Amino acid sequence: MEFMGYPRPDGSAGARNYVAVIPAVQCGNELADRIASEVGGNVVALPHNGACVNIKPDKDMISRTLVGLGCNPNVAGAIIVGIGCDGIPADPIAEGIAESRKPVELVTIENEGSYENALAKGVRAAKQMAADSSLLQREAFDISSLTFASKCTGSTPASIMACNPAIGWAADRLVEMGGTFIFSETSEIIGAEHLLARRGATEEVSRRIVEVATRMEQRMKDSGVDIRGSQPVPGNIRGGMTTLEEKSLGAIAKSGKSTISGVLEWSERPPGKGMYFMDGSANTPQIFLGFAAGGSQVMSLNYGAGLPTMLHNYTVAVGGIPIAPVLKSFSSPQDMAQMDYFDIYAGTIIEGKETIPEVGQRILEEMVAIASGKPCRQEMSSRYKEMMVMYYTGPLL
Repeated sequence: MEFMGYPRPDGSAGARNYVAVIPAVQCGNELADRIASEVGGNVVALPHNGACVNIKPDKDMISRTLVGLGCNPNVAGAIIVGIGCDGIPADPIAEGIAESRKPVELVTIENEGSYENALAKGVRAAKQMAADSSLLQREAFDISSLTFASKCTGSTPASIMACNPAIGWAADRLVEMGGTFIFSETSEIIGAEHLLARRGATEEVSRRIVEVATRMEQRMKDSGVDIRGSQPVPGNIRGGMTTLEEKSLGAIAKSGKSTISGVLEWSERPPGKGMYFMDGSANTPQIFLGFAAGGSQVMSLNYGAGLPTMLHNYTVAVGGIPIAPVLKSFSSPQDMAQMDYFDIYAGTIIEGKETIPEVGQRILEEMVAIASGKPCRQEMSSRYKEMMVMYYTGPLL
């Protein structure tokens, strides 16, 4: 099975062909946005909330995330924007992205002497990268070059029966063909982590799965919150769920049945092919940011039912991560009026019209089509963009 992707110097394949303008810290967001706005087209800014007030472990994670975004195969070139006094230095970010051998330009106000000079340099670099990237043509790549990642939302019994297991079926087929699949939401494996641990490729992987789930639950207890009393959330309960374990069993269905090759920290890139679990919260924009930094060219968001399906885009992360398309699927026959917002309707499983493998095959084919350039519904309807939300594990200074 093949998809049509943009060739990158490191041998990877892009599903999209963006020039990314990446601020080192949130102080550079406006300048990054200004550079991208001046050029337009495939030049996009990636503003975020990373700041000097983060503690060192979180600063290191932010830096890794920004390097990962620039190295994502969907990015043809990157411009790193800094002020000069950034608590998260711009230079190492530019150097890290340059290791992928794609064009990188470093622009700081301090080095250029003024905001206006930095803007002018950034615009020149963006125009040149946009012109160069426009000459690239899609080529055929084996599906083993594809990294797909998935998250669920608006969970109800419908998502447990339909879209999540169908995504899991597609994920298993992708892994069988040599590709890579990433899933996350640590708080939504609690109560079912022992089942995932049975699928670990090694004892170490199995141990790590349980470890990250225990670590997440302990963080909550340390803050005075017991997740076993706060989950499911009201929307899940309204949809028919009763326990945390029930929600977790439904959530892990999107991971299929494949052997789990490893456990990643948030925004970490997989060291090889296969299926990976990534530590992270259940916050949609944070997870998608971690997936994109981890190298995912295409992602999915799988809905159960109810009010979340009525949003033109997806819950919380309005506009999403600009460099990565998101395939949207939903499960509930009662929400058919919202079909125009989605790429895949999986409720045919509940209706008895299709099997899980049949819907999974449709998802796999749609994934390949989107990776080959077909715009997903999220890309066609999205105008508003939010800044990217970093995942913090420590306090702010």
